[in-house]
Amino acid sequence: MNRDLHISEVKNATSLRFNTLWKQNYQTNHSAILKNPGILVLRKRFDGVPGIVVGAGPSLEKNIALLNRVSGKAVIIASDAAMKPLLQHGIIPSFVISLDPQDDILKFFTGENTQRMILVAPSVVHPRILDLWAGRVLFYHQHAPDISVLTQIQNLSPKIGVLTPGGTVLSVACDLAFQMGCNPILFLGQDLAWAGKTTHSRLGSAGDVPFESTLIRQQENIVYEEDIFGKKLATLKSMSVSKEWFHWAFANWDRGTPITYLNCSESGIMKKGCVVLPFREAIYKYCRKKVNVEWTLKKALK
Repeated sequence: MNRDLHISEVKNATSLRFNTLWKQNYQTNHSAILKNPGILVLRKRFDGVPGIVVGAGPSLEKNIALLNRVSGKAVIIASDAAMKPLLQHGIIPSFVISLDPQDDILKFFTGENTQRMILVAPSVVHPRILDLWAGRVLFYHQHAPDISVLTQIQNLSPKIGVLTPGGTVLSVACDLAFQMGCNPILFLGQDLAWAGKTTHSRLGSAGDVPFESTLIRQQENIVYEEDIFGKKLATLKSMSVSKEWFHWAFANWDRGTPITYLNCSESGIMKKGCVVLPFREAIYKYCRKKVNVEWTLKKALK
């Protein structure tokens, strides 16, 4: 695989697709950004507390029922696509995080009571998402020095904080956990490839997308990667680039003390720089101490 070529292709395609939308969304969101705090208020608020980053990959179904066991013992950061599956299982994440600037993600937010959760949204999020959200909102800028539009937007309101995107919403979720001081950082539903018949968990709004139709529609963008079991799986160039981003982040991010990254998805292609561990074992080993997440957040947001 020509890694540098794939990275360049993904970045160029992203910029061409979203430049105008990013500008429009930010302009509409500007007043809301001024009224709400940014993610900087969360910095180091959860030192040493386990942070569980939840995606909507097909593997989420394996362990979603176990998440109830970590209530009050970890910070749960859900991707927007994972929010509904979690709520359906009685799990209320502390944070729901979004990255996509399009209105396509409205389906992840409709019909749910969001009062008790905090939305972590990019400054360029689609404004209709903010209209639907009933709880608190924290904004962030996307740290992308090589994308001029995002750099210009960041400079317009620099005090809210930045998260580094790596091609997937779980990249900014990982950065949020990192900046909050979470340790270890655990991943669920983080497949970045397709091992089964669907591209997402069947529990969520995107779970009805058949793998076969995606394979045909995206055939020019399909590559094959080795998963945690040594098996070759089909994935998109963009998700392959995201895998490399995570491996880079695990190896290079430094808080001054060691950080443990755990891939508890029990599936997928993310394996370098992290410990591949079943979620049940990770709960027993790392999620045993009580933590008052709600009180900590109230103190941070007062």
